[in-house]
Order: sequence, then C-alpha cells, then structure tokens
Amino acid sequence: MASRNPNRFYDDETLHALELALRDVWQVLKAHDLYPDWNADPELKQEIAFKLMALADSGVRDPNELRNRTLEGLSLRRSH
Repeated sequence: MASRNPNRFYDDETLHALELALRDVWQVLKAHDLYPDWNADPELKQEIAFKLMALADSGVRDPNELRNRTLEGLSLRRSH
C-alpha cells in the first residue's frame, strides 16, 4: 500500500529552518498556554508538521516566516 504522503527531500538548510520554526511554534503555544495538552496532542502536532512541510514545499525557507505562517492558522485566543 502506497503512502498518501510522498517522500520528501529537504536540504540541510531547509531542515534547519523547519527545526527552528517548529521549536518557535511550540514556544508560542507554551507561552500562551492556549492548548493545555499541546505536548500530548497528536492531531495538533500533525497539523503543525503538515503546515510547515507544505510551506517548505512551496519555497518558504525563512524560519521566521515559516513560524509566522504556521501560527496564522492556529487560534491564539483563549476559549472560555
């Protein structure tokens, strides 16, 4: 059975940018305490990973831009 996700190849620079962006996204989520179980939420982790990879696939290589565009798709408001 074939994977629904194609194998991707990222050069070292892109991998480093993705790593920095992911670290920063997690730091923002942690700082805002908006997702109480953010560290144990596999769906959130998958959503963030797919968004970062899609951005990298479209040519975004700047870690700050990767972070900002990924965070745009997440709700950073507390729900009461």
